[in-house]
Amino acid sequence: MKTNLIKTFLLLILSIILTNCATQRTSTLVGGNYNETKNETDYFVLPYGSVILPGKWDKNDYNSISRQQFFRNQDSVIIAIAFGRFDKYEFNMDGAQTGYNFVKAFYEWDSKYFVDSHGLKRQVIESDSSNHLMVYRIFGQIEKGEFDTYFLIGEKNGNISNFSISDTDKWTESEKTIFLKNIFLTEKIK
Repeated sequence: MKTNLIKTFLLLILSIILTNCATQRTSTLVGGNYNETKNETDYFVLPYGSVILPGKWDKNDYNSISRQQFFRNQDSVIIAIAFGRFDKYEFNMDGAQTGYNFVKAFYEWDSKYFVDSHGLKRQVIESDSSNHLMVYRIFGQIEKGEFDTYFLIGEKNGNISNFSISDTDKWTESEKTIFLKNIFLTEKIK
């Protein structure tokens, strides 16, 4: 009897220790749809973020590593959307960088990867410290041809929005920048 009690106690202690060692995960709710009446497409990854895309956008591929959901519109413009937390990036695991400081650190980390790994160029298009966002461009020649992608990284209350528009000559640089800023700055009205 005493041996069973000791074994039970040890199993209980071991269970508590292992439970406390497990990584904490956040459950997410992912969804969205096209609203024909408003002519807009909603996409959300709760609790991290949501976005309203003007017009009809079809959901395409999903990159599980970067957590990017790709969308394509009727003009074949491709955008990618990813949401996350500021303290889940390898350069900021301690959460030291927040707000606009996070945005600048993300730009350095992300663009440095493209420059160092692929020999591409980088250019800051717009930087807005009051709204915690930056629009930048990564461009140049890679083995598959021309690369020219516009990115927006933005932070709101610790949640990170990462949007990009892939190679397209359908929109001007100004149209790409305005589109990215509008989807980040537009508040969803219920």
